[in-house]
Parts: sequence; C-alpha cells; structure tokens
Amino acid sequence: MWHERVHQIFFLRPSDVTNPQPSFFNFKSIIGNPKMKKTVVAVLDQMINPHWPHLPKRKDSYENEKEKEVVEGAWRTITDDPLDYHFYYHILDGDEGGRPPKVLMLGGHGQTENKYFNWRDKSCLHVIAKNRNMEALQHPVVRMLVKAKWKSYGHFFLSLQAALYVIFLLCLSYSLLSASTTVDPTQYEGEADSLRGFCEIFTLIMVVFYICEEINQMRLEGKSYFTEWMTLFDWSGLLLILCIIPLRYTQSKAQWLVASLAFLFNFLRIFKFSCLTRTTGLYTKTLAKIILHDVTRSMAVFFVIFFSFCGALSLSLCYSDENQQFSDFGDVLLSGFRALSEQRPIAYDYSNFNWLSILLMMAYMGIVIVILLNILIAQMSTTYTQAKKVARLEYDVDRILQLTRMERFPFLNLRVKYYKEGDWISEMKLAQDLLEFSEDRSPWESVEERLTAIRDMMRKMVKQMRPGIG
Repeated sequence: MWHERVHQIFFLRPSDVTNPQPSFFNFKSIIGNPKMKKTVVAVLDQMINPHWPHLPKRKDSYENEKEKEVVEGAWRTITDDPLDYHFYYHILDGDEGGRPPKVLMLGGHGQTENKYFNWRDKSCLHVIAKNRNMEALQHPVVRMLVKAKWKSYGHFFLSLQAALYVIFLLCLSYSLLSASTTVDPTQYEGEADSLRGFCEIFTLIMVVFYICEEINQMRLEGKSYFTEWMTLFDWSGLLLILCIIPLRYTQSKAQWLVASLAFLFNFLRIFKFSCLTRTTGLYTKTLAKIILHDVTRSMAVFFVIFFSFCGALSLSLCYSDENQQFSDFGDVLLSGFRALSEQRPIAYDYSNFNWLSILLMMAYMGIVIVILLNILIAQMSTTYTQAKKVARLEYDVDRILQLTRMERFPFLNLRVKYYKEGDWISEMKLAQDLLEFSEDRSPWESVEERLTAIRDMMRKMVKQMRPGIG
C-alpha cells in the first residue's frame, strides 16, 4: 500500500474547506488496541516516503501502456538505499478526527491555524507513550518527531519549569528551616523574619499555582491521571504545606511533623524534571526500575521473615525475666528492622538470653544479612544490565508525556505554534539521531558503519514502497 493511500484513510477529508470531514478511520483507536501493535507499526512505516531524485511520479492509473512501462521501468531501476526521506508527522499530531493543527492556505502558499482542530484531544503521540507500545516508540517517525519537538520548545520550557521549581524549593527550605529556629514562628521581627515572610508568601502563591495546574491536568487526563505514581507526591507535598498554616497559628507541635513530611515530598517531586538531560533521565529510569522490581520483591520476602522471627523472639523472651533490653514487642520489631537497615546485631550481649532466643537471633541475622542482602545485590546487578537497555525507551516516554502536557496547556498553544506536517531527513541525520542512545555500539564507530546500520534499518520499510512488494 502506497503511503498516499494510508494518509487518505487516517487524515481528514477536505472535501469542503468550510467543513472538512473527519478521517475514515481513527488511528488513536488502533493504537489503543493491544492486539493491533503490528498494525500501528505498519501505518507508521507508511509515514516514511523515500526519495530518489529524477524519478517520474507513479500513478494509480496510466493513460496508456507505454507511459506505464516507462514510469514503472524507471522505478524498477532504483537502488535499495534512497538519498533522503520525507517523514510525515501530521497523523501523529492530529486530533480525534485526524484534523491537523494547521492547514494549507488557499492557493497553497503557507499554513494557517485550523479552526476545526480540537487542541484538547490527546494526540496519537501521547497515546503511543501511554500504551507503552515499545515497537512504535522505537519507530524512526516517532523518534524524529519527539526529537524535533524537544529541540524546538520542549527542552526550553521544561528548563524554565525546573528553574522555577528550584526557586520554589529554596523559598520553602528557607521559610521552614528559619521558622524552626525561632521561638514563635508567627511573629516577624527583623530583616531575617521579613525575608522569611516573603518566602512564605511566595511559597503559598506557588502552591496555589501548582494545585491549579494539577486540577487542569486532572480535567484533561481523566482517569489516567490517577495511574501515575508521581501524582501521590504532587498532592501530598502541596496539601501538607497548606496544613502547616492552621497548625502553626494554633501553636500545635504537630506542625513540625507535617513540615518534615512536606519538605520530603516536595523535594522528591523534583524527579519530575529528571528527563531534562539524557544523563539524569537514563539514570533515574534505571534506578526506578531496580527499586520497583528488585527492592519491592526482596522487601516482601523480608517482611515475612521479619514478623515470623520477631514474633517468635518476643514469645521466647517471656521464658526469662532477667532480660531488660526489650520492654515490649515494639522494641523487638525496631531492633529487627535496624538489623537490616543499619547492619547492626539485635543484641550485643547474649549472656542474659535463653538458648532459644539466642538461636532465633543468630538465625535471623544469618538469613537477613548473609542470604537476603547478597541475593538482592546479585539481582540488582542483573536488573541494572537489563534496565539500561529499556531505560532509553522509558526516557523517551517521559519526554513525550512532558511534551504533550506542555502542548495541552491552554495559554501556550504550543501544539499549533510549532506544528510540522513533515520534514526532509537525510540518512546522515538519521544515523546521528537514531543511533545516539545505543549502548552496545562502539564510540569509535566510523561514519560508514553508522550509515550501514541505518540503511539496514530503513531498507525493511523502503521495500514496502517498491513495485510488486507493497
């Protein structure tokens, strides 16, 4: 199937410029179907139009056999490797009805905003990232579109957001730490307290701004908003700051517990900007995968052993009344957990324990310190190697979600302003951009080797446009 036919199926039908009809098929519904991942990749393949110079244009029908023989004969003589490619992005950036953000003006000179385009609709690019379709995420069309958007505005606007958030954290830090050194934080006397008051006001303004931003995202994302784990840190950090105000003016000591948690959660929120650079993005994704897969499974096993041994130890201590180190079951639990986190023995002196208590403590320390921790270290080493291979894709997903979040911000209108219907890309540029994340490629790889790798990758897609194959 030639790429023009695919465009006609998934692109709007401009039969009437004043009221263009939606596309025949919704590409977004195909992306959302887990059984049609191969179809998504096949459609993306048709978004690449290889270019060979000085070739006659192919047609669906010819006036006579001679014309057909000349045109098709010329196409049969082309090489396997085009000089450059035209990548089409309009289907990935369109709305539910396949309408692009911009359309050609009458006469074909320049582009103008499409008044029928619905910027609130999620783009197909956003849906690909949300569905974690790894084959589609690795597709050259998706990769090049993400890179173009990132260079045009993504990196700049995310840098501004990160810089503003760092200022917010500085003001929050000064206001809380300065207040903790005063007898009455509700009183403002002197220059230091005036500065603290300014930081508190700025912090509250930013909290209100971030809450409004989260509410807007909740409205746009719907149920999928609550599936993101970072949402917990967002709302916890912001609401805890607001809870400090009534506690402070009621002179409650609980304000410092709330302030401590607010400080922690708001600093953890800075991981939202980890994809600002490739180094921090890849490292954060690798670390998150290790924590999610290895640490959680190890902790599940640990808690089974932890409660069983601590319960048995607590009961065995009732045999003798001489031991005063553990006053209740809570002390036993605390000592058992400190054995894992601090690598310290449950007790330094075993002289006051009975034989069963000593046996339980030695068995517990051997299982936790020697066996569980060494297994965890071995698992983390294996997971790190595996996580590095998929960290690039997870990093791309983060960048796509950040880009689409910016695009749907109502006042910036980035999706329309920076819209590109397509782009001409040479094989040299493809080699530079698509192979930059490959960990298994040698840093001393020659230009010719990189071009060969790109040609092998693109040749599979180009064959679909060749006569007698597509």
